[in-house]
Amino acid sequence: MPLHLHPLFNTADVYGHGRPTRLAHAARDVRQRPGRLPVSKGIGRRTFAVPWFKRCRPGAIVQCACAFRKVALRAECLQSGDPGDPPHLGGWHFFFHQ
Repeated sequence: MPLHLHPLFNTADVYGHGRPTRLAHAARDVRQRPGRLPVSKGIGRRTFAVPWFKRCRPGAIVQCACAFRKVALRAECLQSGDPGDPPHLGGWHFFFHQ
């Protein structure tokens, strides 16, 4: 998800100013509303996450690389049955919760 929409940048009052910290010393509202930055909104459609290998396990890494290659080589076949993007694509976390 686009980082500019994260609550930390829009609603969080980090230092107790009584208003969002991003606006505490601003003369006007500098927040970017949803839809105002279309390139940022579309990043999730053009990127993907690669698994974080915390341990050196060559077999698992090769298996994952082969899976990515298989998908890439069959991209045209997969696109024909693609239902499209969900309403909310991605997230703000930097790792996957299991």
